[in-house]
Amino acid sequence: MITITDKSLCCGCTACMSACPAQCIVMRRDREGFDYPVINSPDLCLECGKCESVCPVLNPLETAGPLEALAVRSQKWLEGSSSGGVFPALAEEVISDGGVVFGAVVNDDMTVGHAEACDMAGVEKMRGSKYVQSDLFASYEDVRYWLAEGRKVLFTGTPCQVAGLHRYLGRPYDALYTVDVLCHGVPSPGLWEKYVKALETEHGGRMTYVRFKDKSAGWRHYAFTTSFGSCPYMDDPYMALFVQDMTLRPSCYKCAARDGRSGSDLTFSDLWSVQLCAPEMSDDKGVSGIYVNTEKGRQLLGRLASGIEAESVDIELSRMDNGGFRDPEGIPERRAEFFKGMHSCDDIIRYMKAYVVRKPLWKRMYRAVRGFLSSCKKNILK
Repeated sequence: MITITDKSLCCGCTACMSACPAQCIVMRRDREGFDYPVINSPDLCLECGKCESVCPVLNPLETAGPLEALAVRSQKWLEGSSSGGVFPALAEEVISDGGVVFGAVVNDDMTVGHAEACDMAGVEKMRGSKYVQSDLFASYEDVRYWLAEGRKVLFTGTPCQVAGLHRYLGRPYDALYTVDVLCHGVPSPGLWEKYVKALETEHGGRMTYVRFKDKSAGWRHYAFTTSFGSCPYMDDPYMALFVQDMTLRPSCYKCAARDGRSGSDLTFSDLWSVQLCAPEMSDDKGVSGIYVNTEKGRQLLGRLASGIEAESVDIELSRMDNGGFRDPEGIPERRAEFFKGMHSCDDIIRYMKAYVVRKPLWKRMYRAVRGFLSSCKKNILK
Protein backbone atom coordinates (compact mmCIF):
# COMPACT_ATOMS: atom_id res chain seq x y z
CA MET A 1 0.00 0.00 0.00
CA ILE A 2 1.48 3.31 -1.06
CA THR A 3 1.47 6.02 1.61
CA ILE A 4 3.03 9.44 1.04
CA THR A 5 4.82 10.57 4.19
CA ASP A 6 7.54 12.58 2.42
CA LYS A 7 6.14 14.65 -0.45
CA SER A 8 9.59 15.10 -1.96
CA LEU A 9 9.41 11.38 -2.85
CA CYS A 10 6.29 11.68 -5.03
CA CYS A 11 6.43 13.20 -8.51
CA GLY A 12 2.66 12.86 -9.11
CA CYS A 13 3.06 10.70 -12.24
CA THR A 14 -0.10 8.61 -11.51
CA ALA A 15 1.63 5.28 -12.25
CA CYS A 16 0.47 3.88 -8.90
CA MET A 17 -3.13 4.93 -9.48
CA SER A 18 -3.14 3.51 -13.01
CA ALA A 19 -1.58 0.20 -11.93
CA CYS A 20 -3.85 -0.49 -8.95
CA PRO A 21 -5.91 -3.61 -9.78
CA ALA A 22 -8.52 -2.70 -7.16
CA GLN A 23 -8.81 0.91 -8.42
CA CYS A 24 -8.70 2.18 -4.87
CA ILE A 25 -6.10 4.92 -5.43
CA VAL A 26 -7.12 8.44 -6.39
CA MET A 27 -5.10 11.62 -6.89
CA ARG A 28 -5.98 14.28 -4.33
CA ARG A 29 -4.80 17.90 -4.30
CA ASP A 30 -2.95 19.28 -1.28
CA ARG A 31 -2.88 22.87 -0.02
CA GLU A 32 0.06 23.72 -2.28
CA GLY A 33 -2.04 22.76 -5.30
CA PHE A 34 -0.24 19.52 -6.23
CA ASP A 35 -1.87 16.11 -6.66
CA TYR A 36 -0.80 13.09 -4.58
CA PRO A 37 -2.04 9.47 -4.51
CA VAL A 38 -4.37 8.54 -1.68
CA ILE A 39 -5.95 5.19 -0.82
CA ASN A 40 -9.61 6.07 -1.29
CA SER A 41 -11.02 2.75 -0.07
CA PRO A 42 -8.55 0.97 2.25
CA ASP A 43 -10.91 -2.00 2.60
CA LEU A 44 -10.56 -2.70 -1.12
CA CYS A 45 -6.74 -2.68 -1.09
CA LEU A 46 -5.34 -6.11 -2.01
CA GLU A 47 -1.93 -5.39 -0.43
CA CYS A 48 -0.42 -6.58 -3.73
CA GLY A 49 2.39 -4.01 -3.73
CA LYS A 50 1.80 -3.13 -7.37
CA CYS A 51 1.55 0.58 -6.58
CA GLU A 52 4.98 0.63 -4.98
CA SER A 53 6.62 -1.52 -7.64
CA VAL A 54 5.70 0.88 -10.46
CA CYS A 55 6.77 4.07 -8.66
CA PRO A 56 9.65 5.69 -10.62
CA VAL A 57 10.91 7.44 -7.47
CA LEU A 58 11.09 4.26 -5.37
CA ASN A 59 12.40 2.33 -8.38
CA PRO A 60 14.46 4.75 -10.46
CA LEU A 61 15.54 3.74 -13.93
CA GLU A 62 19.21 3.42 -14.82
CA THR A 63 20.98 6.59 -15.92
CA ALA A 64 21.77 6.59 -19.64
CA GLY A 65 23.93 9.22 -21.29
CA PRO A 66 22.90 10.50 -24.73
CA LEU A 67 24.31 8.80 -27.81
CA GLU A 68 24.37 12.10 -29.65
CA ALA A 69 23.36 15.75 -29.36
CA LEU A 70 21.84 17.61 -32.30
CA ALA A 71 20.86 21.17 -33.17
CA VAL A 72 17.54 20.73 -34.97
CA ARG A 73 14.70 22.78 -36.38
CA SER A 74 11.86 22.35 -38.81
CA GLN A 75 11.17 25.32 -41.07
CA LYS A 76 7.65 24.01 -41.68
CA TRP A 77 6.74 24.12 -37.99
CA LEU A 78 9.15 26.78 -36.70
CA GLU A 79 6.56 29.55 -36.48
CA GLY A 80 4.25 29.00 -33.55
CA SER A 81 6.62 26.59 -31.78
CA SER A 82 8.43 27.37 -28.54
CA SER A 83 11.82 26.50 -29.98
CA GLY A 84 12.72 24.52 -33.12
CA GLY A 85 9.38 23.03 -34.16
CA VAL A 86 10.53 19.42 -34.04
CA PHE A 87 7.68 17.97 -31.94
CA PRO A 88 4.94 18.56 -34.57
CA ALA A 89 7.27 17.15 -37.24
CA LEU A 90 7.68 13.95 -35.21
CA ALA A 91 3.96 13.83 -34.46
CA GLU A 92 3.12 14.21 -38.16
CA GLU A 93 5.41 11.27 -38.99
CA VAL A 94 3.81 9.01 -36.35
CA ILE A 95 0.26 10.00 -37.31
CA SER A 96 0.94 9.45 -41.02
CA ASP A 97 1.80 5.86 -40.06
CA GLY A 98 -1.53 5.41 -38.26
CA GLY A 99 -0.15 6.24 -34.84
CA VAL A 100 -1.41 8.13 -31.80
CA VAL A 101 0.28 11.10 -30.08
CA PHE A 102 0.05 12.05 -26.40
CA GLY A 103 0.98 15.48 -25.09
CA ALA A 104 -0.02 18.35 -22.81
CA VAL A 105 -2.78 20.76 -23.86
CA VAL A 106 -4.39 23.86 -22.38
CA ASN A 107 -8.08 23.12 -21.89
CA ASP A 108 -10.89 25.60 -22.47
CA ASP A 109 -10.94 26.44 -18.75
CA MET A 110 -7.16 27.10 -18.87
CA THR A 111 -6.28 23.98 -16.86
CA VAL A 112 -3.45 21.87 -18.29
CA GLY A 113 -3.80 18.16 -18.95
CA HIS A 114 -2.60 15.39 -21.22
CA ALA A 115 -4.65 14.45 -24.27
CA GLU A 116 -4.33 12.07 -27.21
CA ALA A 117 -4.48 12.94 -30.90
CA CYS A 118 -4.90 10.90 -34.07
CA ASP A 119 -4.69 13.90 -36.39
CA MET A 120 -2.71 17.11 -36.67
CA ALA A 121 -5.62 19.23 -35.49
CA GLY A 122 -5.28 17.53 -32.12
CA VAL A 123 -1.49 17.88 -32.18
CA GLU A 124 -1.82 21.63 -32.79
CA LYS A 125 -3.21 22.00 -29.24
CA MET A 126 -0.13 20.24 -27.86
CA ARG A 127 2.36 22.69 -29.35
CA GLY A 128 4.13 25.17 -27.13
CA SER A 129 5.52 24.98 -23.60
CA LYS A 130 3.16 24.69 -20.63
CA TYR A 131 4.70 25.72 -17.35
CA VAL A 132 2.19 23.86 -15.20
CA GLN A 133 2.20 20.21 -14.12
CA SER A 134 -0.26 18.55 -16.47
CA ASP A 135 -3.00 16.20 -15.31
CA LEU A 136 -2.36 12.80 -16.92
CA PHE A 137 -5.90 11.54 -16.29
CA ALA A 138 -5.91 7.99 -17.76
CA SER A 139 -3.11 8.55 -20.27
CA TYR A 140 -1.05 5.56 -19.15
CA GLU A 141 -3.98 3.18 -19.56
CA ASP A 142 -4.78 4.73 -22.95
CA VAL A 143 -1.18 4.27 -24.13
CA ARG A 144 -1.35 0.59 -23.19
CA TYR A 145 -4.68 0.24 -25.00
CA TRP A 146 -3.35 1.67 -28.28
CA LEU A 147 -0.20 -0.44 -28.09
CA ALA A 148 -2.35 -3.54 -27.61
CA GLU A 149 -4.32 -2.47 -30.70
CA GLY A 150 -1.09 -2.54 -32.70
CA ARG A 151 -0.85 1.24 -33.11
CA LYS A 152 2.34 3.24 -32.85
CA VAL A 153 2.39 5.70 -29.96
CA LEU A 154 4.41 8.88 -29.42
CA PHE A 155 4.25 9.96 -25.77
CA THR A 156 5.68 13.33 -24.73
CA GLY A 157 5.93 14.67 -21.20
CA THR A 158 8.22 15.64 -18.36
CA PRO A 159 10.99 13.20 -17.37
CA CYS A 160 9.01 11.90 -14.39
CA GLN A 161 5.90 11.35 -16.53
CA VAL A 162 7.93 9.37 -19.06
CA ALA A 163 9.64 7.37 -16.29
CA GLY A 164 6.26 6.65 -14.73
CA LEU A 165 4.91 5.39 -18.05
CA HIS A 166 7.83 3.01 -18.51
CA ARG A 167 7.41 1.66 -14.97
CA TYR A 168 3.66 1.28 -15.46
CA LEU A 169 4.02 -0.63 -18.74
CA GLY A 170 6.65 -2.89 -17.22
CA ARG A 171 8.32 -3.88 -20.48
CA PRO A 172 9.57 -2.24 -23.69
CA TYR A 173 7.34 -1.89 -26.75
CA ASP A 174 8.78 -1.57 -30.23
CA ALA A 175 5.82 0.63 -31.25
CA LEU A 176 6.26 3.10 -28.37
CA TYR A 177 8.36 6.25 -28.76
CA THR A 178 8.89 8.42 -25.70
CA VAL A 179 10.12 12.02 -25.65
CA ASP A 180 10.81 14.01 -22.51
CA VAL A 181 11.32 17.75 -22.33
CA LEU A 182 14.29 19.14 -20.44
CA CYS A 183 12.45 20.15 -17.30
CA HIS A 184 13.36 22.95 -14.91
CA GLY A 185 10.57 21.73 -12.61
CA VAL A 186 6.77 21.84 -12.54
CA PRO A 187 4.82 24.69 -10.88
CA SER A 188 1.64 24.16 -8.89
CA PRO A 189 -1.54 23.58 -10.93
CA GLY A 190 -3.54 24.97 -8.02
CA LEU A 191 -1.56 28.22 -8.05
CA TRP A 192 -1.96 28.52 -11.82
CA GLU A 193 -5.74 28.11 -11.54
CA LYS A 194 -5.93 30.78 -8.82
CA TYR A 195 -3.83 33.10 -10.97
CA VAL A 196 -6.09 32.59 -13.99
CA LYS A 197 -9.18 33.43 -11.93
CA ALA A 198 -7.48 36.54 -10.55
CA LEU A 199 -6.55 37.74 -14.05
CA GLU A 200 -10.11 37.13 -15.23
CA THR A 201 -11.47 39.16 -12.32
CA GLU A 202 -8.97 41.94 -12.96
CA HIS A 203 -9.83 42.16 -16.67
CA GLY A 204 -13.54 41.42 -16.35
CA GLY A 205 -13.76 38.45 -18.70
CA ARG A 206 -12.68 34.88 -19.40
CA MET A 207 -9.14 34.03 -20.39
CA THR A 208 -9.35 32.23 -23.71
CA TYR A 209 -5.71 31.98 -24.74
CA VAL A 210 -2.27 31.61 -23.21
CA ARG A 211 1.24 31.15 -24.51
CA PHE A 212 3.69 30.67 -21.68
CA LYS A 213 6.61 31.06 -24.06
CA ASP A 214 5.73 33.42 -26.90
CA LYS A 215 8.75 33.95 -29.15
CA SER A 216 6.99 36.15 -31.72
CA ALA A 217 9.19 39.07 -30.64
CA GLY A 218 12.29 36.89 -30.28
CA TRP A 219 13.19 33.43 -28.98
CA ARG A 220 15.83 34.51 -26.48
CA HIS A 221 13.65 37.15 -24.84
CA TYR A 222 10.29 35.47 -25.02
CA ALA A 223 7.04 36.82 -23.64
CA PHE A 224 4.16 35.57 -21.51
CA THR A 225 1.04 36.18 -23.58
CA THR A 226 -2.65 35.76 -22.79
CA SER A 227 -5.87 37.00 -24.32
CA PHE A 228 -5.48 39.96 -21.92
CA GLY A 229 -2.08 41.07 -23.23
CA SER A 230 1.63 40.31 -23.35
CA CYS A 231 4.73 41.12 -21.30
CA PRO A 232 8.36 39.91 -20.98
CA TYR A 233 8.20 36.64 -19.08
CA MET A 234 10.10 37.94 -16.05
CA ASP A 235 7.61 40.80 -15.70
CA ASP A 236 4.81 38.30 -15.08
CA PRO A 237 4.71 37.18 -11.40
CA TYR A 238 3.68 33.60 -12.20
CA MET A 239 6.59 33.10 -14.61
CA ALA A 240 9.05 34.98 -12.39
CA LEU A 241 8.26 32.78 -9.38
CA PHE A 242 8.62 29.68 -11.55
CA VAL A 243 12.07 30.76 -12.78
CA GLN A 244 13.06 31.52 -9.16
CA ASP A 245 12.13 27.90 -8.16
CA MET A 246 9.58 29.23 -5.65
CA THR A 247 6.53 27.32 -6.94
CA LEU A 248 7.96 23.92 -7.89
CA ARG A 249 6.69 20.54 -6.70
CA PRO A 250 8.75 19.27 -3.72
CA SER A 251 10.11 16.34 -5.76
CA CYS A 252 11.55 18.72 -8.37
CA TYR A 253 14.31 19.93 -6.04
CA LYS A 254 15.89 16.47 -6.24
CA CYS A 255 14.41 14.91 -9.35
CA ALA A 256 14.59 11.13 -9.74
CA ALA A 257 14.17 11.25 -13.52
CA ARG A 258 16.11 14.29 -14.75
CA ASP A 259 19.16 14.12 -17.04
CA GLY A 260 19.05 10.67 -18.62
CA ARG A 261 17.02 8.85 -15.96
CA SER A 262 13.58 8.81 -17.61
CA GLY A 263 14.11 6.02 -20.13
CA SER A 264 13.10 8.32 -23.01
CA ASP A 265 14.14 7.74 -26.60
CA LEU A 266 14.67 11.46 -27.20
CA THR A 267 15.07 14.53 -25.00
CA PHE A 268 14.03 17.96 -26.26
CA SER A 269 15.47 21.23 -25.01
CA ASP A 270 16.10 24.81 -26.04
CA LEU A 271 19.61 25.06 -27.45
CA TRP A 272 20.50 28.29 -25.67
CA SER A 273 24.19 27.81 -26.53
CA VAL A 274 23.46 27.71 -30.26
CA GLN A 275 25.93 30.51 -30.96
CA LEU A 276 28.71 28.19 -29.78
CA CYS A 277 27.32 24.92 -31.15
CA ALA A 278 25.69 25.83 -34.46
CA PRO A 279 26.18 29.56 -35.13
CA GLU A 280 24.59 29.36 -38.59
CA MET A 281 21.25 28.63 -36.87
CA SER A 282 21.58 31.51 -34.42
CA ASP A 283 18.92 33.84 -35.81
CA ASP A 284 16.70 34.20 -32.70
CA LYS A 285 13.88 32.18 -34.31
CA GLY A 286 14.38 29.13 -32.10
CA VAL A 287 16.54 26.01 -32.18
CA SER A 288 15.93 22.71 -30.43
CA GLY A 289 18.69 20.79 -28.74
CA ILE A 290 17.79 17.12 -29.19
CA TYR A 291 19.50 14.36 -27.26
CA VAL A 292 19.32 10.95 -28.89
CA ASN A 293 19.12 8.42 -26.04
CA THR A 294 18.32 5.20 -27.93
CA GLU A 295 18.77 3.72 -31.38
CA LYS A 296 15.00 3.71 -31.75
CA GLY A 297 14.99 7.45 -31.16
CA ARG A 298 17.72 7.88 -33.75
CA GLN A 299 15.68 5.92 -36.31
CA LEU A 300 12.57 8.01 -35.68
CA LEU A 301 14.52 11.24 -36.18
CA GLY A 302 16.11 9.75 -39.30
CA ARG A 303 12.68 9.44 -40.89
CA LEU A 304 12.46 13.25 -40.76
CA ALA A 305 15.82 13.82 -42.46
CA SER A 306 14.35 15.49 -45.53
CA GLY A 307 12.14 17.87 -43.56
CA ILE A 308 14.44 19.29 -40.90
CA GLU A 309 17.76 21.05 -40.45
CA ALA A 310 19.97 18.95 -38.19
CA GLU A 311 23.58 19.28 -37.15
CA SER A 312 25.53 17.14 -34.71
CA VAL A 313 26.92 19.27 -31.86
CA ASP A 314 29.25 18.78 -28.93
CA ILE A 315 27.28 17.36 -26.01
CA GLU A 316 29.01 19.40 -23.31
CA LEU A 317 28.75 22.66 -25.27
CA SER A 318 25.06 22.00 -25.92
CA ARG A 319 24.40 21.77 -22.17
CA MET A 320 25.75 25.24 -21.44
CA ASP A 321 23.28 27.98 -20.38
CA ASN A 322 20.55 25.41 -19.64
CA GLY A 323 19.66 24.75 -16.02
CA GLY A 324 17.32 21.87 -16.88
CA PHE A 325 20.20 19.40 -16.69
CA ARG A 326 20.63 19.85 -12.95
CA ASP A 327 18.50 20.14 -9.85
CA PRO A 328 17.61 23.63 -8.57
CA GLU A 329 20.08 25.13 -6.11
CA GLY A 330 18.12 24.21 -3.02
CA ILE A 331 14.62 25.06 -1.84
CA PRO A 332 13.98 28.82 -1.56
CA GLU A 333 13.85 29.99 2.04
CA ARG A 334 10.40 31.55 1.69
CA ARG A 335 8.75 28.71 -0.28
CA ALA A 336 6.86 27.23 2.69
CA GLU A 337 5.77 30.71 3.77
CA PHE A 338 4.54 31.49 0.25
CA PHE A 339 2.35 28.40 -0.06
CA LYS A 340 1.05 28.72 3.50
CA GLY A 341 -0.33 32.18 2.83
CA MET A 342 -1.57 31.91 -0.75
CA HIS A 343 -5.09 30.79 0.23
CA SER A 344 -5.74 33.52 2.79
CA CYS A 345 -4.46 36.52 0.85
CA ASP A 346 -6.96 39.07 -0.49
CA ASP A 347 -5.18 39.68 -3.79
CA ILE A 348 -3.20 36.71 -5.19
CA ILE A 349 -1.54 38.80 -7.91
CA ARG A 350 -0.22 41.38 -5.45
CA TYR A 351 0.73 38.54 -3.09
CA MET A 352 2.77 36.80 -5.81
CA LYS A 353 4.51 40.02 -6.80
CA ALA A 354 5.65 40.50 -3.20
CA TYR A 355 7.66 37.26 -3.43
CA VAL A 356 9.35 38.06 -6.74
CA VAL A 357 13.02 38.83 -6.23
CA ARG A 358 14.00 41.71 -8.47
CA LYS A 359 17.30 41.33 -10.30
CA PRO A 360 19.99 43.94 -9.57
CA LEU A 361 19.79 47.06 -11.73
CA TRP A 362 22.94 46.16 -13.69
CA LYS A 363 21.45 42.78 -14.70
CA ARG A 364 18.22 44.42 -15.82
CA MET A 365 20.17 47.00 -17.85
CA TYR A 366 22.32 44.25 -19.37
CA ARG A 367 19.18 42.32 -20.38
CA ALA A 368 17.64 45.45 -21.92
CA VAL A 369 20.80 46.22 -23.93
CA ARG A 370 21.02 42.62 -25.15
CA GLY A 371 17.40 42.75 -26.26
CA PHE A 372 17.97 46.04 -28.07
CA LEU A 373 21.08 44.75 -29.88
CA SER A 374 19.25 41.57 -30.81
CA SER A 375 16.37 43.53 -32.36
CA CYS A 376 18.86 45.74 -34.24
CA LYS A 377 20.57 42.65 -35.62
CA LYS A 378 17.24 41.23 -36.83
CA ASN A 379 16.37 44.52 -38.55
CA ILE A 380 19.74 44.59 -40.29
CA LEU A 381 19.30 41.00 -41.51
CA LYS A 382 15.91 41.92 -42.95
